[in-house]
Amino acid sequence: MKRFLFLSMLVFLVFMIWMSVHEKENNTPVVQKLERAMRLTRMKEHHDNDYDYCVRYPSFFEQTPDSLLDKGCSRFSFWQDSTEIVQTAFVEENADSLTLDQAMAKYASALHATRQQKGDGFFILSGHIHTDNGAITSRRFRAKFVKHRKLWFVQTLVYPEDCEQAMKRLIREIDGWKVW
Repeated sequence: MKRFLFLSMLVFLVFMIWMSVHEKENNTPVVQKLERAMRLTRMKEHHDNDYDYCVRYPSFFEQTPDSLLDKGCSRFSFWQDSTEIVQTAFVEENADSLTLDQAMAKYASALHATRQQKGDGFFILSGHIHTDNGAITSRRFRAKFVKHRKLWFVQTLVYPEDCEQAMKRLIREIDGWKVW
């Protein structure tokens, strides 16, 4: 009888501990869950067959089927509660044959970038997303443009401002992105 009582108490104790941990996880804000997930997740790699480039993205992001996108475009997203994060990669013609400096100035102005960084054959822009009438939103962007002949290979990330810390790993992936 004592053994049964002991086992019952042990099972009850284990159950209560599990419930408290499980309940705590459910009450954890999405931003904190996302930060933890980004630290622990493995990265998947998507290969674009049209332009032969690769993009790495978190394994818990959902990939939009290529058939729904333009040629050479990839889209990966995460959505929970009101938190949406979108990572895209696409290829754009450099129809005006812009130099790196010209393109950086053009896109920085169009996107209202607050940070610009130029490297060898690429540039990176970041800042807040603006509404159509120019108001600043609580969403941010990061974009890397890589020049190759008459093409721009572009990878972007759009995320809520309060997820900045959680996005550091993915931002490093984009900043270090090499098309080939």
